Amino acid sequence: MTRCLTLIGALALAACSDTHDERLHGYVEGDYALIAPETSGRLIEIGVREGEQVERGAMLFRLDDRLERAAITGADARIEAAAARFDDAAAGGREPEIAAARDQLAQARATQTQTREDLTRTRELFDRGIIPRARLDTAEAAATSANARVAELRERLTLAQLPARENQLRALSADVAAAEAERARLIDIQDRRVVSAPSAGLIERQLRYEGELSGPSHPVLRFLPDGAVHGLIFIPEAELAGLPVGTVLNIDCDGCDPGLVATIRFIAEGPEFTAPVIYSDNERARLVYRAELRFDATPPPPGTPISATPQP
Repeated sequence: MTRCLTLIGALALAACSDTHDERLHGYVEGDYALIAPETSGRLIEIGVREGEQVERGAMLFRLDDRLERAAITGADARIEAAAARFDDAAAGGREPEIAAARDQLAQARATQTQTREDLTRTRELFDRGIIPRARLDTAEAAATSANARVAELRERLTLAQLPARENQLRALSADVAAAEAERARLIDIQDRRVVSAPSAGLIERQLRYEGELSGPSHPVLRFLPDGAVHGLIFIPEAELAGLPVGTVLNIDCDGCDPGLVATIRFIAEGPEFTAPVIYSDNERARLVYRAELRFDATPPPPGTPISATPQP
C-alpha cells in the first residue's frame, strides 16, 4: 500500500513538472521624443506642465528673441532705404504717369505695412492660443496679397520710366526685393524661437526651466506622442514557430481593462537572453526573441508589466 501511494505521488509530481505555462511576459514601452529648439537661447516662457496632455501646435516654450527683433528692425530700415533710392531714381521719367504710379505704390506700401503689423499681432495671439488658425491664415493671405500688390505696382512704375533708365530701376527694384527677402528670413528665425507641439501627446517630464539656456543638444521637454506606446514580450525559441507576426494575444496586467488584446507586429531576427527586468532564477539563462505588440485599445502606461497568452 505504501509503495502504491509513493508511486502515485511521484506521478503527480511528474505531471506538475510537465505543466507548461503558456503566458509570455514583458512590459509596456513608450517611444519618447526629446523636444529641443532649433537654435540656442535662454528660456523665457514655458507654457506646459509635467503630466499635461497637449494638442498639435500648442505652444510649448519660447526663447528670448531680443536680438532677432533688433535684426528685423534693421531689415525694415534697409527696405525703406532701398525703396527711397528706387523712388528717387524713378522721379526722372514722365512726371504725370510716374507721379500716379508712385502714389499707387505708396498706398500699396502703406497697406503692406499695415498687413505686416496685423500679421505680427495675429501670430502673437495665435501662439498664445487666443485665436484660431483660420484667423492666422487670413492675416498671412492678406500680407502675401499686399506684397504681391507692391511688386506689381513697382513693375508698373518701372515701365513708366524712360527706356534709358529701365535697367537702373530694375537693379534698384532687385535691391528692394533682396532686402524684403532678408527680412522674411529673419522673421523665420524669430518664429523658430517659439516651439510648438509636433503632435498631440503627453508632457512626460520637464528637463529645463525658465532662465536656463537651451539649444538643439539641450532639450527642454520629454514628450510622449499619442499612439507611441507599444508592448514588448519575450518568446522562447521553442514557441517561436507558433507565434508569427499577426498573432493576436490576450493581455493581462494590474489595472488593465478586461478583454485587452494586442497583435504581434514585429519579432527580432536574433535571440537574446531573458530581459533582466522580468527573469526569474529558472529563466534567466533562456534565449528568447523580443516581440513588439500593437494594442487594439487604450494601452497601459509605459513601464507596466504585462503577461500575454495566445487566443484559442
